[in-house]
Amino acid sequence: MTLSDLILHPTTRRNLQNYLRQPTHALLLTGEKGVGLGTIAKTLAREIAGANLVIITPRLHDQQKTLSINVDDIRDLRQLTRDRRSDPLCLVIDEAESMTTSAPEAFLKALEEPTAQVFYILTTHAPAKLPRTIRSRAQIIEILPPPAEACEGLFDGFQNDKILKITFLADRKPAEMMRLLTDEDHFRAAAAAVTAAKDFVQGSPATRLEIVAGTTTRQAAIDLTENIAKILMMTAERAKTPNSTAENLHLVAATLDNLNQNGNLRAQLTNLALNL
Repeated sequence: MTLSDLILHPTTRRNLQNYLRQPTHALLLTGEKGVGLGTIAKTLAREIAGANLVIITPRLHDQQKTLSINVDDIRDLRQLTRDRRSDPLCLVIDEAESMTTSAPEAFLKALEEPTAQVFYILTTHAPAKLPRTIRSRAQIIEILPPPAEACEGLFDGFQNDKILKITFLADRKPAEMMRLLTDEDHFRAAAAAVTAAKDFVQGSPATRLEIVAGTTTRQAAIDLTENIAKILMMTAERAKTPNSTAENLHLVAATLDNLNQNGNLRAQLTNLALNL
């Protein structure tokens, strides 16, 4: 797969083509979940270095229950890049925001002591969670969702009712579209999550609190809140009280910010349930 094979926003494609003409030591790809950051990073890496690439993704370490990239992972990378090279080597660090406390400091040393022919490509959906020192030393390219018409080719051979659902669920994010098309369990879960959000928006406080009680993980809470925002935006034009809709969107945005900053899950959703 090459860059020309990817479904991209024209501005994104132009920025990536410019990068490939003269790759920088470190590139940071950012964008919404589902736009395909990992696929784009690997495609760029192969264009630069062919088969000479190393991919680091979050994993479980020892007794930890959370996927992460720790300092040992970064030290292994540094070991690979110490010697001079005659051919390019590209290192992809996927979901770079998952680096644990000491890992960013170790990685910063690699950025401050560049080795010729070694290129780093990082991806993150949450750039603010990366230290400013790392962001300031990397070229940043935001991956924008492509135009809707650019994604239409993905739906060849699928029924129209499923196409409509996936178009809503994925919202112009090619990687998420492909997952929804090929993973039936993921499709059902995503459709159920939107139904829950619709019931949350239209339901009574009791219904909302019941949905809150069934939301047990932070990611599920974030997904629920994002879907609520999407439904409110879709119905905004038909709303009889625009000011009330604007206030609700502000409340949802604040809830989402607090959830992303590790605010208490149950408290945030309960507040949203009682005040929406």
